[in-house]
Amino acid sequence: MNINDFKDVEYINLITYKKDGSSVTTPVWVAPHDNSLVVTTSLNAGKVKRVRNNGKATIYVTNQSGTKKLSESMDVRGSLILDSAVKTEAVNKIKKKYGAISKLFLRGPDENRAIIQLDELGGE
Repeated sequence: MNINDFKDVEYINLITYKKDGSSVTTPVWVAPHDNSLVVTTSLNAGKVKRVRNNGKATIYVTNQSGTKKLSESMDVRGSLILDSAVKTEAVNKIKKKYGAISKLFLRGPDENRAIIQLDELGGE
């Protein structure tokens, strides 16, 4: 599998790792951005803290509730996008992919939103 296998899917489970090595799984929207994937979440979400502390993550295709594993897992590197212009570009990619429904979830000030970039291991 490679990162492009996830660009057109509706949901992925994003598995992030705590300092003690235990995992936390969250179903999320995902959109392609350049040669990466991007995920949006609240700046205060636990996954933001975990990505900041440890960029190790795993993804696989899932359903809306995150209860079904619909693809093989892929280990990726997660990082936070801090540049405001790149962040806006990533949010726009998510809005374009998810259309009208995204307006319900992506309203409010962007300063309260985090964008997590997911890259293939060994890639930039």
